[in-house]
Amino acid sequence: MSRIPITRLLPLALSSLPLPALAITVADCTLQQGCACSESPLSAEEIGIVMGATPPQGADGMVFVFQDGDAGTWSPLTPEEIDIVSGGDGTCDGPLVPEDGTWVTRSTLNSLHCGAGTAMMRSMIEGNLNKENPVPMRWNGDFSADTWRRAWIAANPQAEAPNTPTFNRVSPVELSGRDSIKGMTSTQRMVLLTPRSFRMDWQFEGQNEMGACGWSVTHMVRRTGG
Repeated sequence: MSRIPITRLLPLALSSLPLPALAITVADCTLQQGCACSESPLSAEEIGIVMGATPPQGADGMVFVFQDGDAGTWSPLTPEEIDIVSGGDGTCDGPLVPEDGTWVTRSTLNSLHCGAGTAMMRSMIEGNLNKENPVPMRWNGDFSADTWRRAWIAANPQAEAPNTPTFNRVSPVELSGRDSIKGMTSTQRMVLLTPRSFRMDWQFEGQNEMGACGWSVTHMVRRTGG
């Protein structure tokens, strides 16, 4: 049996391996103020899942743009062009660390199941969403759940404080947490998307007097001022 040199087999083997996902540039833009751009740790497919924005064909070469805190869209423009459109000077860069300043939260109830108590729970949860005060933040260059929680409580002293999960650092820009309180188990994920925005996903599962109950909430948090 003839033997094929390994030097001929190696390129074929390498070509069959999956290519690493290309990093996606994310731009967070404010009209008349320009944009902050950064290379996201998420692939186009992961951004599509996290943001609910299915990546179009060729998304690996596009920029994912948040414009004035909207849900985000894919753009074929370059980061420099996107910055100019938003009133910047064509410079759209910056390390992926959160900027100090004032941050605001926009929250959405994604799912809810509580049996006969679903309507009551929906009214209670939605009644408490989007009532937080803006949060002055000094991150000191570190994306930290503890730093965010302390600042949030200081800015919202009359609000019911969120639970206190123990967070693990998945990466410099991703945190995961878990906690149990009053028969409910909560899991959290925080992902820094740009220097001016991050996303928190909270999921709760457990039992109450009406039986199984659970819900999930997404918080989009964005810096709006110095």
